[in-house]
Amino acid sequence: MPRMTLPSLFVLSTLPGFVLAGPPTADDYLASKPLLLEVRYCECQATKPDSPPSDLLPDFLKNSNLLQASVSGKDEGFLSSQEFSMGYELRPVEDSPGTFNFNYAGEYVASSGDNSGYGNLALKEGQWVTLFGSHHENETGSQHTGVAARLVKMGGS
Repeated sequence: MPRMTLPSLFVLSTLPGFVLAGPPTADDYLASKPLLLEVRYCECQATKPDSPPSDLLPDFLKNSNLLQASVSGKDEGFLSSQEFSMGYELRPVEDSPGTFNFNYAGEYVASSGDNSGYGNLALKEGQWVTLFGSHHENETGSQHTGVAARLVKMGGS
């Protein structure tokens, strides 16, 4: 078999339809799925009592940890960090653009104890929703945990 030489590769690279590709980048993988699932978790209060689950407190958004996954409209997967793990399934809701059926089961191991939650809810694109959390009173005061998620278009916020 003949060996390719540098001049041969140059000639081949000038032919139409012949492309020398480099290794894929992280952006190549992100671009293959149009949506971004964002999950935030924190040992802090996510919402005020009796407020809608989409009204996250500014301190929660500022102080929480963030996990992200690129997803398609119909997807399933798993996210994890040292303290948090969650499996999910995402399906578009028929006749409701931008709304997705979101099934999840997650666990958050915080210093105040383990939290877990599971559910099936409608996730509207761009809107945060509280998934689960806890509130405990002890001798040092109130301890809170919170987990919230949202779905955004790739490159949006």
